[in-house]
Amino acid sequence: MSSYVLFLLLGLGSGAVYAILALGLVLKYRSAGVVDFGHSAVAMYVAYVYVYLRQDGTFQLPWPVLPHHFSVGDGLAVAPAMVVSLALAAVLGAVLYLLVYRPLRGATPLARVCASVGTLLYFQAVGVLNYTSNSQSTPAILPGGSIEIAGVTFPADRLWFAGIVIALAALLAAAYHFTRFGLATRAAAENDRGAAVMGISAERLGLYNWVIATVLAGLAGILIAPISTVDAATYTLFVVPALGVALVARFRSFGLAALAGLLLGMTQSEITKLQAVWEWLPHQGLPDAVPFVVIVVTMTLLTRAVAARGESVVAQLPSIGRPRAPWMTAAGCFAAGTVALVLLHGSLRNAMITSFVSACLGFSLVVLTGYVGQVSLAQMSFAGISAFVLVHITNGWGLGFPIAPLVASLFAVPLGLIVGVPALRLRGVNLAVVTLAAATTVDALVFNWTWFTGGLAGKDVADPTLLGWDLGIAKGDAYPRVIFGVLVLLVVCVVGALVARLRDSPTGRSMIAIRSNERAAAAAGIRVARTKLIAFALSAWIAGIGGVLLAYQTQTVSPPSFATFTSLNLLAVVFIAGIGRIGGAAFSGVMMAANGFFVAFVDKELNVGKYQLIVAGILLALTAIKQPDGVAANPPPPLVKLGRRIEASWRTRRRIEQVTSS
Repeated sequence: MSSYVLFLLLGLGSGAVYAILALGLVLKYRSAGVVDFGHSAVAMYVAYVYVYLRQDGTFQLPWPVLPHHFSVGDGLAVAPAMVVSLALAAVLGAVLYLLVYRPLRGATPLARVCASVGTLLYFQAVGVLNYTSNSQSTPAILPGGSIEIAGVTFPADRLWFAGIVIALAALLAAAYHFTRFGLATRAAAENDRGAAVMGISAERLGLYNWVIATVLAGLAGILIAPISTVDAATYTLFVVPALGVALVARFRSFGLAALAGLLLGMTQSEITKLQAVWEWLPHQGLPDAVPFVVIVVTMTLLTRAVAARGESVVAQLPSIGRPRAPWMTAAGCFAAGTVALVLLHGSLRNAMITSFVSACLGFSLVVLTGYVGQVSLAQMSFAGISAFVLVHITNGWGLGFPIAPLVASLFAVPLGLIVGVPALRLRGVNLAVVTLAAATTVDALVFNWTWFTGGLAGKDVADPTLLGWDLGIAKGDAYPRVIFGVLVLLVVCVVGALVARLRDSPTGRSMIAIRSNERAAAAAGIRVARTKLIAFALSAWIAGIGGVLLAYQTQTVSPPSFATFTSLNLLAVVFIAGIGRIGGAAFSGVMMAANGFFVAFVDKELNVGKYQLIVAGILLALTAIKQPDGVAANPPPPLVKLGRRIEASWRTRRRIEQVTSS
């Protein structure tokens, strides 16, 4: 029994981190109406600053290339290092609020989600570039030693950490219930205009609260550093359990957030103990699945309580394109793409193939987010399931091309439906939280099954063959082969044409009606739940097709290719290009994909590919603020003129054909 109690107490460390991060999320929501997905990414960067100030006295500002590296001595003590780090956190909080979140006060939930994902991508990438992707540790901050209670000995720092959380929660609760500042914040959160009439500036209060919340995030990152080493990926994804905790607290109660955070950490730690006791439990990733359960249950039961502030504001969603002659356009793209594949060689040809695959993955977001308005941060999880299933049914079942990839892509549909069930009650930022939690759960629970994925080494994929004709990407010294690129291009063009045709089909019109107004759509006789589930199923199937194409291209499938950050990057590039348009998905694949043609071409000349995520994060935030419709909705004037000439020529030819036939 003592070992069970020990694991419960050990969980206070991670639970305290979740709780402090959740306190900051509650503050941000109450003051600005934003659920900030980049909250823990800022905490990660502040923790890195603290660790290196302690180690060798280096201080790095959060940007690359430009001068950002300073030395403040041989290594600072705990107190000055914390002061400098938290001062940076305060400055970051003010800058982020003024430049990113204040302009989005009246924006759509999708724009807010994308802007916060942009900050997440930016700080995660800057943390890796300025510091390192390796884990870093630091000496203890809180009093060390051990404590024995009822025969159980455990580290004293866990109790100190939990005590700090409880004290902070009590202080915040008292401040926001009894002080003038707290009352003004609550008034501004309820009604911006009413508060303005009383002389209360909602923007100024939002700034102050955002700074406080960011300092709390930095404090959480610093305090956990001696207990759990600083790692860019792990720290950034602390936002998932923190969101679950904040949701339990309904983004209102500081005390409940502190209690839920501590309990969640203790539960995860106890599950780790039970995994050793009960052999039938999964041995990988099970503790990380707990936040997903918490988030789904909480958001399903308390949807109305956590609806995003400002949802009553009428804001225009990204516009939806209306494709003309999709099959003719697909044929033209196929011809142009084939010519490009023949002319390109080596790495640039491979990058072009990657662009085609990325465009296919982008089509899945066009269906779900563009047509239906449902935010998904789990698309690469759908792709990964199909990719790994392809390996097993090819090697184990003996199915070949094209049956194997079709069957494998269908395996993504059940997962899409499971993720889509909460969408029957949720939308906007709430659904984004659920899909992000689902992505991290699949990443931790499913992609860690060695028998399924092969671990970090991955599993080899057999080349596609048709009637004895090898269609694989490599044969002998030939790599990458044109025939494989043509195969991928053909599949992508067909999928793109089908998505375009969906736009004007009865199902597509139902999706767009739901996107505009769910209640009006239901009143018009549209079956909202059925249509949403169809959208999730179609989106997952298209993502699954992209996953099997990626598997054939890479030849060896491994979990990092489908990690949570790849889903975030996919949303970023497609939203920037135009998430409501087929052309936006195609543009994102060719011009903005991480390993796509344009990035590879520029990187070959300038070696700037490592900055792609930073650029994507900045552009994502700017697009959410300035141009939610994306680049495809407002292309450069030369492209507009060219498109109009092509359209005019096509219409003239059609008229001539009609006159001739008559």
